Amino acid sequence: MLVHLSVEDLGLIEKIEFDPGSGLHVLSGETGVGKSMLLASMLILRGERTRTDVIRRGASRAFVRGIFQLSESNCQKISEELGFSIEDGELLIEREIAKEGRSRCRIDGRESTTTVLRRIAPFLIEVIGQGQALTLLQSETQLELLDRFGGLLDKRQAHASAWNEARELEKRIQALEESSRERRDRALFLEHVIEELEQASLEKGQRASLEQELELLEERDRVLAAIAGARTRILDKDGCVLDSLGSTERDLRGFEQLHPGIAALLEGCIQSRSLLEDSLRELSGIDADLDMDPVALDQRSRRLDQIVTLEEKYHRSEEDLLSYLVECQNEQQQISGDSEELPDLHAGLSRCVDQLKEGTRILTEARLKIIQQLTRHCSDELKDLGLEKAKIVGELSPLEGTRYWNGMDEKGADQFRICFSANPGEPVRPLAEVASGGELSRVMLALVKTLAGVTGTETLVFDEIDSNVGGRMGFAIGQKLRQIGESHQVLCVTHLPQVACHGMWQHKVVKQVDSGKTSTFLELLEGEDRIRELASMLRGDRATERSLEEARAMIVEANTLETA
Repeated sequence: MLVHLSVEDLGLIEKIEFDPGSGLHVLSGETGVGKSMLLASMLILRGERTRTDVIRRGASRAFVRGIFQLSESNCQKISEELGFSIEDGELLIEREIAKEGRSRCRIDGRESTTTVLRRIAPFLIEVIGQGQALTLLQSETQLELLDRFGGLLDKRQAHASAWNEARELEKRIQALEESSRERRDRALFLEHVIEELEQASLEKGQRASLEQELELLEERDRVLAAIAGARTRILDKDGCVLDSLGSTERDLRGFEQLHPGIAALLEGCIQSRSLLEDSLRELSGIDADLDMDPVALDQRSRRLDQIVTLEEKYHRSEEDLLSYLVECQNEQQQISGDSEELPDLHAGLSRCVDQLKEGTRILTEARLKIIQQLTRHCSDELKDLGLEKAKIVGELSPLEGTRYWNGMDEKGADQFRICFSANPGEPVRPLAEVASGGELSRVMLALVKTLAGVTGTETLVFDEIDSNVGGRMGFAIGQKLRQIGESHQVLCVTHLPQVACHGMWQHKVVKQVDSGKTSTFLELLEGEDRIRELASMLRGDRATERSLEEARAMIVEANTLETA
Protein backbone atom coordinates (compact mmCIF):
# COMPACT_ATOMS: atom_id res chain seq x y z
CA MET A 1 0.00 0.00 0.00
CA LEU A 2 0.96 3.66 -0.31
CA VAL A 3 2.75 4.68 2.89
CA HIS A 4 4.07 8.07 1.80
CA LEU A 5 3.08 10.61 -0.84
CA SER A 6 5.05 13.78 -1.50
CA VAL A 7 3.83 16.34 -4.07
CA GLU A 8 5.60 19.57 -5.03
CA ASP A 9 4.56 22.39 -7.37
CA LEU A 10 1.63 20.57 -8.97
CA GLY A 11 -1.32 22.82 -9.74
CA LEU A 12 -2.14 24.77 -6.57
CA ILE A 13 -0.07 22.39 -4.46
CA GLU A 14 3.20 23.95 -3.34
CA LYS A 15 4.16 21.02 -1.11
CA ILE A 16 2.13 18.25 0.47
CA GLU A 17 3.38 15.35 2.59
CA PHE A 18 0.82 12.58 3.12
CA ASP A 19 1.36 9.36 5.09
CA PRO A 20 -1.79 7.24 4.70
CA GLY A 21 -2.30 4.01 6.57
CA SER A 22 -4.55 1.04 5.83
CA GLY A 23 -8.34 1.24 5.66
CA LEU A 24 -10.59 3.96 4.25
CA HIS A 25 -9.25 7.52 3.96
CA VAL A 26 -11.75 10.22 3.03
CA LEU A 27 -10.62 13.38 1.22
CA SER A 28 -13.04 16.28 1.35
CA GLY A 29 -12.94 19.96 0.52
CA GLU A 30 -14.66 22.63 -1.49
CA THR A 31 -14.73 22.58 -5.26
CA GLY A 32 -11.58 24.12 -6.79
CA VAL A 33 -9.29 23.71 -3.80
CA GLY A 34 -6.97 21.23 -5.52
CA LYS A 35 -8.40 17.76 -4.92
CA SER A 36 -8.06 17.01 -8.64
CA MET A 37 -4.31 17.70 -8.46
CA LEU A 38 -3.98 15.32 -5.54
CA LEU A 39 -5.65 12.65 -7.68
CA ALA A 40 -3.46 13.66 -10.62
CA SER A 41 -0.39 12.96 -8.49
CA MET A 42 -1.59 9.38 -8.03
CA LEU A 43 -2.12 8.99 -11.77
CA ILE A 44 1.41 10.31 -12.25
CA LEU A 45 2.64 7.53 -9.95
CA ARG A 46 0.92 5.09 -12.30
CA GLY A 47 3.00 6.38 -15.22
CA GLU A 48 0.16 8.25 -16.91
CA ARG A 49 0.96 11.04 -19.38
CA THR A 50 0.93 14.49 -17.79
CA ARG A 51 0.53 17.93 -19.36
CA THR A 52 3.14 20.54 -18.51
CA ASP A 53 0.44 23.14 -17.75
CA VAL A 54 -0.21 21.39 -14.42
CA ILE A 55 3.10 22.71 -13.11
CA ARG A 56 2.57 25.35 -10.44
CA ARG A 57 2.85 28.90 -11.68
CA GLY A 58 6.39 30.24 -11.19
CA ALA A 59 7.90 26.76 -10.81
CA SER A 60 10.16 25.09 -13.37
CA ARG A 61 9.06 21.55 -12.63
CA ALA A 62 6.61 19.43 -10.64
CA PHE A 63 7.69 16.50 -8.51
CA VAL A 64 5.78 13.47 -7.16
CA ARG A 65 7.22 10.80 -4.89
CA GLY A 66 5.44 7.70 -3.64
CA ILE A 67 6.65 4.99 -1.29
CA PHE A 68 4.79 1.67 -1.36
CA GLN A 69 4.97 -1.14 1.16
CA LEU A 70 4.41 -4.30 -0.86
CA SER A 71 2.91 -7.65 0.01
CA GLU A 72 5.19 -10.63 -0.48
CA SER A 73 3.43 -11.80 -3.65
CA ASN A 74 3.39 -8.33 -5.25
CA CYS A 75 7.00 -7.78 -4.26
CA GLN A 76 7.98 -10.93 -6.16
CA LYS A 77 5.91 -10.03 -9.24
CA ILE A 78 7.26 -6.49 -9.41
CA SER A 79 10.84 -7.70 -8.91
CA GLU A 80 10.39 -10.02 -11.89
CA GLU A 81 9.12 -7.12 -14.01
CA LEU A 82 11.94 -4.80 -12.95
CA GLY A 83 14.71 -7.34 -13.10
CA PHE A 84 16.06 -6.57 -9.62
CA SER A 85 15.05 -7.38 -6.06
CA ILE A 86 13.22 -4.90 -3.82
CA GLU A 87 14.76 -4.49 -0.39
CA ASP A 88 12.49 -4.87 2.65
CA GLY A 89 9.41 -4.92 0.37
CA GLU A 90 9.50 -1.11 0.06
CA LEU A 91 9.35 0.47 -3.41
CA LEU A 92 10.13 4.13 -4.19
CA ILE A 93 8.58 5.76 -7.27
CA GLU A 94 9.64 9.28 -8.34
CA ARG A 95 8.35 11.34 -11.27
CA GLU A 96 9.57 14.77 -12.35
CA ILE A 97 7.73 16.82 -14.99
CA ALA A 98 9.64 19.81 -16.42
CA LYS A 99 8.17 22.81 -18.22
CA GLU A 100 10.25 21.97 -21.30
CA GLY A 101 8.17 18.81 -21.65
CA ARG A 102 10.79 16.37 -20.35
CA SER A 103 9.70 13.79 -17.83
CA ARG A 104 12.01 11.77 -15.60
CA CYS A 105 11.06 8.53 -13.91
CA ARG A 106 13.03 6.75 -11.21
CA ILE A 107 12.15 3.41 -9.62
CA ASP A 108 14.00 2.65 -6.40
CA GLY A 109 16.56 5.35 -7.31
CA ARG A 110 17.22 3.88 -10.77
CA GLU A 111 16.44 5.76 -13.96
CA SER A 112 13.52 4.09 -15.72
CA THR A 113 10.67 4.82 -18.14
CA THR A 114 6.95 5.39 -17.81
CA THR A 115 6.45 2.29 -19.95
CA VAL A 116 8.01 0.16 -17.23
CA LEU A 117 6.05 2.05 -14.57
CA ARG A 118 2.76 1.39 -16.36
CA ARG A 119 3.56 -2.33 -16.38
CA ILE A 120 3.92 -2.50 -12.59
CA ALA A 121 1.18 0.07 -11.80
CA PRO A 122 -1.65 -2.53 -11.56
CA PHE A 123 0.14 -4.03 -8.55
CA LEU A 124 0.50 -0.64 -6.86
CA ILE A 125 -2.46 1.68 -7.25
CA GLU A 126 -5.75 1.88 -9.13
CA VAL A 127 -7.69 5.12 -9.67
CA ILE A 128 -11.44 4.65 -10.16
CA GLY A 129 -13.32 7.77 -11.19
CA GLN A 130 -16.23 8.88 -13.29
CA GLY A 131 -14.16 8.28 -16.42
CA GLN A 132 -13.49 4.70 -15.36
CA ALA A 133 -17.21 4.22 -14.77
CA LEU A 134 -17.83 5.23 -18.38
CA THR A 135 -15.23 2.74 -19.62
CA LEU A 136 -17.32 0.09 -17.88
CA LEU A 137 -19.77 0.50 -20.76
CA GLN A 138 -17.19 -0.89 -23.18
CA SER A 139 -17.28 -4.60 -23.96
CA GLU A 140 -13.47 -4.85 -23.73
CA THR A 141 -13.51 -3.50 -20.16
CA GLN A 142 -16.27 -5.89 -19.15
CA LEU A 143 -14.32 -8.85 -20.54
CA GLU A 144 -11.25 -7.67 -18.60
CA LEU A 145 -13.30 -7.62 -15.38
CA LEU A 146 -14.63 -11.11 -16.06
CA ASP A 147 -11.15 -12.53 -16.63
CA ARG A 148 -9.74 -10.79 -13.58
CA PHE A 149 -12.54 -12.16 -11.42
CA GLY A 150 -12.03 -15.68 -12.76
CA GLY A 151 -8.25 -15.58 -12.43
CA LEU A 152 -7.94 -16.09 -16.18
CA LEU A 153 -5.44 -13.32 -16.93
CA ASP A 154 -2.52 -15.77 -17.12
CA LYS A 155 -4.43 -17.98 -19.57
CA ARG A 156 -5.40 -14.93 -21.60
CA GLN A 157 -1.81 -13.66 -21.62
CA ALA A 158 -0.60 -17.06 -22.82
CA HIS A 159 -3.18 -16.93 -25.60
CA ALA A 160 -2.16 -13.36 -26.50
CA SER A 161 1.50 -14.39 -26.77
CA ALA A 162 0.65 -17.38 -28.98
CA TRP A 163 -1.72 -15.24 -31.04
CA ASN A 164 0.95 -12.60 -31.64
CA GLU A 165 3.51 -15.26 -32.58
CA ALA A 166 1.06 -16.77 -35.08
CA ARG A 167 0.37 -13.35 -36.63
CA GLU A 168 4.11 -12.74 -36.96
CA LEU A 169 4.47 -16.15 -38.62
CA GLU A 170 1.67 -15.24 -41.03
CA LYS A 171 3.43 -11.96 -41.87
CA ARG A 172 6.64 -13.86 -42.57
CA ILE A 173 4.82 -16.25 -44.89
CA GLN A 174 3.19 -13.34 -46.72
CA ALA A 175 6.57 -11.64 -47.12
CA LEU A 176 8.13 -14.84 -48.46
CA GLU A 177 5.23 -15.39 -50.86
CA GLU A 178 5.52 -11.84 -52.10
CA SER A 179 9.26 -12.32 -52.50
CA SER A 180 8.62 -15.63 -54.26
CA ARG A 181 6.28 -13.94 -56.74
CA GLU A 182 8.88 -11.26 -57.35
CA ARG A 183 11.56 -13.92 -57.91
CA ARG A 184 9.34 -15.80 -60.35
CA ASP A 185 8.68 -12.61 -62.29
CA ARG A 186 12.40 -11.85 -62.27
CA ALA A 187 13.21 -15.37 -63.47
CA LEU A 188 10.83 -15.01 -66.41
CA PHE A 189 12.41 -11.69 -67.33
CA LEU A 190 15.93 -13.13 -67.11
CA GLU A 191 14.91 -16.10 -69.23
CA HIS A 192 13.66 -13.74 -71.94
CA VAL A 193 16.82 -11.58 -71.83
CA ILE A 194 19.18 -14.55 -71.94
CA GLU A 195 17.29 -16.17 -74.81
CA GLU A 196 17.29 -12.95 -76.82
CA LEU A 197 20.98 -12.17 -76.26
CA GLU A 198 22.11 -15.75 -76.86
CA GLN A 199 20.19 -15.90 -80.13
CA ALA A 200 21.82 -12.63 -81.16
CA SER A 201 25.29 -14.29 -80.90
CA LEU A 202 26.96 -10.98 -80.27
CA GLU A 203 30.69 -10.59 -80.90
CA LYS A 204 32.95 -7.86 -79.67
CA GLY A 205 33.57 -5.19 -82.36
CA GLN A 206 30.99 -6.61 -84.76
CA ARG A 207 28.94 -3.44 -84.93
CA ALA A 208 31.95 -1.29 -85.91
CA SER A 209 32.97 -3.82 -88.57
CA LEU A 210 29.48 -3.92 -90.06
CA GLU A 211 29.16 -0.15 -90.07
CA GLN A 212 32.50 0.15 -91.88
CA GLU A 213 31.59 -2.55 -94.42
CA LEU A 214 28.20 -1.03 -95.20
CA GLU A 215 29.66 2.45 -95.52
CA LEU A 216 32.24 1.06 -97.99
CA LEU A 217 29.48 -0.56 -100.06
CA GLU A 218 27.48 2.64 -100.09
CA GLU A 219 30.53 4.49 -101.62
CA ARG A 220 31.38 1.64 -104.07
CA ASP A 221 31.58 3.61 -107.32
CA ARG A 222 33.58 6.47 -105.87
CA VAL A 223 35.91 4.02 -104.11
CA LEU A 224 36.53 2.00 -107.29
CA ALA A 225 37.21 5.18 -109.28
CA ALA A 226 39.63 6.43 -106.67
CA ILE A 227 41.44 3.08 -106.60
CA ALA A 228 41.66 2.94 -110.40
CA GLY A 229 43.18 6.42 -110.46
CA ALA A 230 45.64 5.55 -107.75
CA ARG A 231 46.67 2.34 -109.52
CA THR A 232 47.26 4.24 -112.77
CA ARG A 233 49.37 6.89 -111.07
CA ILE A 234 51.36 4.37 -109.07
CA LEU A 235 51.73 1.49 -111.52
CA ASP A 236 50.37 1.73 -115.10
CA LYS A 237 51.22 5.16 -116.46
CA ASP A 238 54.58 6.11 -118.07
CA GLY A 239 56.60 7.86 -115.42
CA CYS A 240 54.38 6.37 -112.70
CA VAL A 241 55.39 6.46 -109.09
CA LEU A 242 56.96 2.99 -109.07
CA ASP A 243 59.02 3.81 -112.19
CA SER A 244 60.22 7.07 -110.64
CA LEU A 245 61.17 5.32 -107.44
CA GLY A 246 63.04 2.63 -109.43
CA SER A 247 64.96 5.22 -111.44
CA THR A 248 65.89 7.12 -108.29
CA GLU A 249 67.04 3.90 -106.66
CA ARG A 250 69.29 3.06 -109.63
CA ASP A 251 70.76 6.57 -109.73
CA LEU A 252 71.71 6.48 -106.06
CA ARG A 253 73.25 3.04 -106.01
CA GLY A 254 76.99 3.18 -105.38
CA PHE A 255 76.86 6.52 -103.62
CA GLU A 256 75.29 5.44 -100.33
CA GLN A 257 78.70 5.02 -98.74
CA LEU A 258 79.60 8.62 -99.45
CA HIS A 259 76.99 10.25 -97.20
CA PRO A 260 74.39 9.09 -94.68
CA GLY A 261 71.70 11.23 -96.29
CA ILE A 262 72.18 9.42 -99.63
CA ALA A 263 71.91 6.09 -97.84
CA ALA A 264 68.73 7.21 -96.09
CA LEU A 265 67.15 8.40 -99.32
CA LEU A 266 68.04 5.18 -101.08
CA GLU A 267 66.53 3.12 -98.23
CA GLY A 268 63.36 5.27 -98.33
CA CYS A 269 62.92 4.64 -102.02
CA ILE A 270 63.33 0.90 -101.59
CA GLN A 271 60.84 0.73 -98.66
CA SER A 272 58.30 3.02 -100.36
CA ARG A 273 58.32 0.92 -103.54
CA SER A 274 57.91 -2.26 -101.45
CA LEU A 275 55.02 -0.78 -99.42
CA LEU A 276 53.20 0.44 -102.50
CA GLU A 277 53.55 -2.92 -104.21
CA ASP A 278 52.19 -4.74 -101.12
CA SER A 279 49.28 -2.28 -100.87
CA LEU A 280 48.41 -2.74 -104.53
CA ARG A 281 48.39 -6.52 -104.06
CA GLU A 282 45.95 -6.12 -101.12
CA LEU A 283 43.64 -4.16 -103.42
CA SER A 284 43.61 -7.02 -105.89
CA GLY A 285 40.43 -8.51 -104.38
CA ILE A 286 38.53 -5.30 -103.71
CA ASP A 287 36.50 -5.57 -106.85
CA ALA A 288 35.13 -8.91 -105.69
CA ASP A 289 34.47 -7.56 -102.20
CA LEU A 290 32.56 -4.60 -103.51
CA ASP A 291 30.67 -6.68 -105.99
CA MET A 292 28.31 -8.04 -103.20
CA ASP A 293 24.97 -9.55 -104.11
CA PRO A 294 21.83 -7.79 -102.76
CA VAL A 295 20.92 -10.71 -100.44
CA ALA A 296 24.24 -10.57 -98.58
CA LEU A 297 23.99 -6.80 -98.37
CA ASP A 298 20.50 -7.05 -96.84
CA GLN A 299 21.71 -9.62 -94.29
CA ARG A 300 24.51 -7.34 -93.11
CA SER A 301 22.12 -4.40 -92.88
CA ARG A 302 19.62 -6.38 -90.84
CA ARG A 303 22.36 -7.69 -88.57
CA LEU A 304 23.47 -4.14 -87.79
CA ASP A 305 19.85 -3.11 -87.11
CA GLN A 306 19.52 -6.03 -84.66
CA ILE A 307 22.59 -4.95 -82.70
CA VAL A 308 21.45 -1.32 -82.60
CA THR A 309 17.94 -2.38 -81.43
CA LEU A 310 19.38 -4.46 -78.58
CA GLU A 311 21.61 -1.58 -77.48
CA GLU A 312 18.64 0.79 -77.36
CA LYS A 313 16.36 -1.75 -75.66
CA TYR A 314 18.74 -2.52 -72.80
CA HIS A 315 20.49 0.87 -72.73
CA ARG A 316 23.89 -0.78 -73.10
CA SER A 317 26.66 -0.78 -75.69
CA GLU A 318 27.52 -3.91 -77.68
CA GLU A 319 30.42 -4.69 -75.35
CA ASP A 320 28.25 -4.07 -72.23
CA LEU A 321 25.55 -6.36 -73.63
CA LEU A 322 28.03 -9.23 -73.61
CA SER A 323 28.77 -8.53 -69.90
CA TYR A 324 25.04 -8.17 -69.19
CA LEU A 325 24.39 -11.61 -70.65
CA VAL A 326 26.89 -13.15 -68.25
CA GLU A 327 25.31 -11.26 -65.28
CA CYS A 328 21.83 -12.49 -66.19
CA GLN A 329 23.05 -16.08 -66.55
CA ASN A 330 24.66 -15.92 -63.08
CA GLU A 331 21.54 -14.38 -61.48
CA GLN A 332 19.33 -16.99 -63.12
CA GLN A 333 21.38 -19.71 -61.44
CA GLN A 334 20.96 -18.05 -58.04
CA ILE A 335 17.18 -17.74 -58.23
CA SER A 336 15.60 -20.90 -56.88
CA GLY A 337 11.96 -20.02 -57.44
CA ASP A 338 9.58 -20.64 -54.52
CA SER A 339 11.18 -20.73 -51.09
CA GLU A 340 11.69 -24.25 -49.77
CA GLU A 341 10.60 -22.91 -46.35
CA LEU A 342 7.06 -22.04 -47.40
CA PRO A 343 5.45 -25.52 -47.22
CA ASP A 344 6.87 -26.07 -43.71
CA LEU A 345 5.84 -22.58 -42.59
CA HIS A 346 2.28 -23.05 -43.88
CA ALA A 347 2.06 -26.35 -42.02
CA GLY A 348 3.40 -24.67 -38.87
CA LEU A 349 0.87 -21.85 -39.13
CA SER A 350 -1.95 -24.33 -39.56
CA ARG A 351 -0.85 -26.12 -36.38
CA CYS A 352 -0.66 -22.78 -34.53
CA VAL A 353 -4.22 -21.88 -35.57
CA ASP A 354 -5.50 -25.29 -34.46
CA GLN A 355 -3.78 -24.89 -31.09
CA LEU A 356 -5.11 -21.35 -30.69
CA LYS A 357 -8.65 -22.47 -31.45
CA GLU A 358 -8.35 -25.23 -28.89
CA GLY A 359 -6.98 -22.70 -26.38
CA THR A 360 -9.85 -20.27 -27.02
CA ARG A 361 -12.34 -23.12 -26.60
CA ILE A 362 -10.87 -23.87 -23.16
CA LEU A 363 -10.86 -20.14 -22.32
CA THR A 364 -14.49 -19.82 -23.39
CA GLU A 365 -15.52 -22.77 -21.23
CA ALA A 366 -13.71 -21.25 -18.23
CA ARG A 367 -15.46 -17.91 -18.81
CA LEU A 368 -18.86 -19.54 -19.01
CA LYS A 369 -18.27 -21.19 -15.64
CA ILE A 370 -17.48 -17.94 -13.83
CA ILE A 371 -20.10 -15.63 -15.37
CA GLN A 372 -22.79 -16.73 -12.95
CA GLN A 373 -20.43 -16.35 -9.99
CA LEU A 374 -19.54 -12.80 -11.05
CA THR A 375 -23.12 -11.69 -11.61
CA ARG A 376 -24.31 -13.35 -8.37
CA HIS A 377 -21.65 -11.54 -6.33
CA CYS A 378 -22.49 -8.23 -8.05
CA SER A 379 -26.20 -8.72 -7.44
CA ASP A 380 -25.53 -9.25 -3.74
CA GLU A 381 -23.43 -6.07 -3.59
CA LEU A 382 -26.09 -4.08 -5.49
CA LYS A 383 -28.68 -5.03 -2.87
CA ASP A 384 -26.58 -3.21 -0.28
CA LEU A 385 -26.45 -0.20 -2.60
CA GLY A 386 -30.19 0.30 -2.92
CA LEU A 387 -30.73 -1.82 -6.03
CA GLU A 388 -32.50 -4.75 -4.37
CA LYS A 389 -34.68 -5.46 -7.40
CA ALA A 390 -31.95 -5.00 -9.98
CA LYS A 391 -31.01 -7.88 -12.19
CA ILE A 392 -27.55 -8.26 -13.66
CA VAL A 393 -26.52 -10.98 -16.11
CA GLY A 394 -23.57 -11.63 -18.35
CA GLU A 395 -23.71 -12.64 -22.01
CA LEU A 396 -20.78 -14.34 -23.72
CA SER A 397 -20.92 -14.61 -27.51
CA PRO A 398 -18.47 -15.46 -30.30
CA LEU A 399 -16.57 -12.73 -32.08
CA GLU A 400 -18.05 -12.05 -35.50
CA GLY A 401 -16.85 -10.08 -38.49
CA THR A 402 -14.01 -10.15 -40.98
CA ARG A 403 -11.80 -7.92 -38.82
CA TYR A 404 -11.20 -10.87 -36.47
CA TRP A 405 -8.38 -13.20 -37.53
CA ASN A 406 -9.70 -16.76 -37.68
CA GLY A 407 -12.58 -15.67 -35.45
CA MET A 408 -10.35 -14.50 -32.60
CA ASP A 409 -8.23 -11.63 -31.34
CA GLU A 410 -5.52 -11.38 -28.71
CA LYS A 411 -8.13 -11.72 -25.93
CA GLY A 412 -9.68 -14.93 -27.25
CA ALA A 413 -12.74 -15.74 -29.33
CA ASP A 414 -15.40 -14.12 -27.12
CA GLN A 415 -17.10 -10.84 -26.52
CA PHE A 416 -18.72 -10.24 -23.14
CA ARG A 417 -21.56 -7.88 -22.21
CA ILE A 418 -22.92 -7.04 -18.79
CA CYS A 419 -26.69 -6.65 -19.08
CA PHE A 420 -28.76 -4.85 -16.48
CA SER A 421 -32.30 -4.19 -15.41
CA ALA A 422 -32.93 -1.81 -12.50
CA ASN A 423 -36.57 -2.71 -11.90
CA PRO A 424 -38.75 -5.82 -12.10
CA GLY A 425 -40.62 -6.22 -15.39
CA GLU A 426 -38.06 -4.27 -17.38
CA PRO A 427 -36.11 -6.22 -19.99
CA VAL A 428 -32.47 -6.98 -19.33
CA ARG A 429 -30.44 -4.88 -21.77
CA PRO A 430 -26.74 -4.01 -22.20
CA LEU A 431 -25.49 -1.80 -19.38
CA ALA A 432 -24.58 0.98 -21.82
CA GLU A 433 -28.21 1.26 -22.94
CA VAL A 434 -30.08 1.32 -19.64
CA ALA A 435 -27.96 2.42 -16.67
CA SER A 436 -28.31 5.97 -15.37
CA GLY A 437 -25.33 7.87 -13.95
CA GLY A 438 -26.15 6.89 -10.36
CA GLU A 439 -26.84 3.28 -11.30
CA LEU A 440 -23.61 3.11 -13.26
CA SER A 441 -21.60 4.38 -10.28
CA ARG A 442 -23.15 1.75 -8.04
CA VAL A 443 -22.59 -1.04 -10.54
CA MET A 444 -18.97 0.10 -10.81
CA LEU A 445 -18.60 0.02 -7.02
CA ALA A 446 -20.25 -3.40 -6.85
CA LEU A 447 -17.78 -4.73 -9.41
CA VAL A 448 -14.81 -3.20 -7.61
CA LYS A 449 -15.99 -4.73 -4.34
CA THR A 450 -16.45 -8.08 -6.07
CA LEU A 451 -13.00 -7.89 -7.63
CA ALA A 452 -11.26 -6.59 -4.52
CA GLY A 453 -10.55 -10.09 -3.32
CA VAL A 454 -8.93 -11.23 -6.57
CA THR A 455 -7.05 -8.18 -7.80
CA GLY A 456 -3.42 -7.70 -6.84
CA THR A 457 -3.83 -3.94 -6.39
CA GLU A 458 -3.46 -2.94 -2.75
CA THR A 459 -4.34 0.79 -3.02
CA LEU A 460 -7.68 1.84 -4.53
CA VAL A 461 -8.46 5.50 -5.16
CA PHE A 462 -12.10 6.52 -5.76
CA ASP A 463 -12.82 9.89 -7.35
CA GLU A 464 -16.39 10.89 -6.50
CA ILE A 465 -17.73 7.38 -7.03
CA ASP A 466 -20.85 8.69 -5.24
CA SER A 467 -21.60 11.10 -8.09
CA ASN A 468 -25.29 11.30 -9.08
CA VAL A 469 -26.56 9.52 -5.98
CA GLY A 470 -28.45 10.96 -3.01
CA GLY A 471 -27.68 11.02 0.67
CA ARG A 472 -29.41 7.73 1.51
CA MET A 473 -27.48 5.84 -1.15
CA GLY A 474 -24.35 7.75 -0.17
CA PHE A 475 -24.49 6.13 3.26
CA ALA A 476 -24.64 2.67 1.64
CA ILE A 477 -21.77 3.53 -0.68
CA GLY A 478 -19.67 4.73 2.24
CA GLN A 479 -20.34 1.51 4.07
CA LYS A 480 -19.30 -0.47 1.00
CA LEU A 481 -16.09 1.54 0.66
CA ARG A 482 -15.25 0.87 4.31
CA GLN A 483 -15.81 -2.84 3.73
CA ILE A 484 -13.33 -2.71 0.86
CA GLY A 485 -10.98 -0.87 3.20
CA GLU A 486 -10.90 -3.88 5.49
CA SER A 487 -8.64 -5.67 3.00
CA HIS A 488 -7.30 -2.73 0.97
CA GLN A 489 -6.04 0.75 1.41
CA VAL A 490 -8.83 3.01 0.06
CA LEU A 491 -8.61 6.74 -0.69
CA CYS A 492 -11.92 8.36 -1.56
CA VAL A 493 -12.65 11.92 -2.73
CA THR A 494 -16.23 12.80 -1.86
CA HIS A 495 -18.64 15.70 -1.36
CA LEU A 496 -21.20 13.56 0.48
CA PRO A 497 -21.04 13.55 4.29
CA GLN A 498 -22.93 10.24 4.20
CA VAL A 499 -19.83 8.75 2.54
CA ALA A 500 -17.26 10.74 4.52
CA CYS A 501 -18.58 9.57 7.90
CA HIS A 502 -17.46 6.02 7.14
CA GLY A 503 -13.81 6.96 6.80
CA MET A 504 -11.33 5.70 9.35
CA TRP A 505 -9.55 9.00 8.68
CA GLN A 506 -10.78 12.19 7.10
CA HIS A 507 -8.44 14.67 5.42
CA LYS A 508 -9.51 18.10 4.27
CA VAL A 509 -7.96 19.69 1.19
CA VAL A 510 -7.62 23.36 2.10
CA LYS A 511 -6.80 26.35 -0.11
CA GLN A 512 -5.18 29.43 1.37
CA VAL A 513 -3.88 32.75 0.01
CA ASP A 514 -0.68 34.14 1.51
CA SER A 515 1.02 37.28 0.15
CA GLY A 516 -0.92 37.03 -3.07
CA LYS A 517 0.04 33.37 -3.62
CA THR A 518 -2.57 30.61 -3.56
CA SER A 519 -1.58 27.19 -2.26
CA THR A 520 -3.22 23.97 -1.19
CA PHE A 521 -2.42 21.80 1.81
CA LEU A 522 -3.85 18.68 3.45
CA GLU A 523 -5.25 18.76 6.96
CA LEU A 524 -6.06 15.67 9.06
CA LEU A 525 -9.42 16.19 10.76
CA GLU A 526 -10.01 14.68 14.20
CA GLY A 527 -12.57 15.08 16.96
CA GLU A 528 -14.67 18.24 16.74
CA ASP A 529 -12.82 19.45 13.64
CA ARG A 530 -14.14 16.45 11.76
CA ILE A 531 -17.62 16.97 13.18
CA ARG A 532 -17.60 20.58 11.93
CA GLU A 533 -16.42 19.50 8.49
CA LEU A 534 -19.22 16.94 8.20
CA ALA A 535 -21.73 19.54 9.38
CA SER A 536 -20.45 21.98 6.74
CA MET A 537 -20.82 19.29 4.10
CA LEU A 538 -24.41 18.81 5.27
CA ARG A 539 -25.51 22.44 5.53
CA GLY A 540 -22.83 24.48 3.82
CA ASP A 541 -20.44 26.89 5.53
CA ARG A 542 -22.99 27.90 8.16
CA ALA A 543 -22.96 24.85 10.35
CA THR A 544 -25.74 24.88 12.94
CA GLU A 545 -26.09 23.10 16.22
CA ARG A 546 -28.55 20.81 14.53
CA SER A 547 -26.15 19.96 11.72
CA LEU A 548 -23.39 19.35 14.27
CA GLU A 549 -25.60 16.93 16.14
CA GLU A 550 -26.54 15.26 12.88
CA ALA A 551 -22.84 14.89 12.00
CA ARG A 552 -22.10 13.27 15.37
CA ALA A 553 -25.02 10.91 14.86
CA MET A 554 -23.76 9.93 11.40
CA ILE A 555 -20.33 8.99 12.75
CA VAL A 556 -21.87 7.00 15.59
CA GLU A 557 -24.17 5.16 13.17
CA ALA A 558 -21.33 4.44 10.76
CA ASN A 559 -19.13 3.07 13.54
CA THR A 560 -22.02 1.05 14.94
CA LEU A 561 -22.64 -0.60 11.58
CA GLU A 562 -18.97 -1.44 11.22
CA THR A 563 -18.75 -3.05 14.65
CA ALA A 564 -22.06 -4.86 14.31
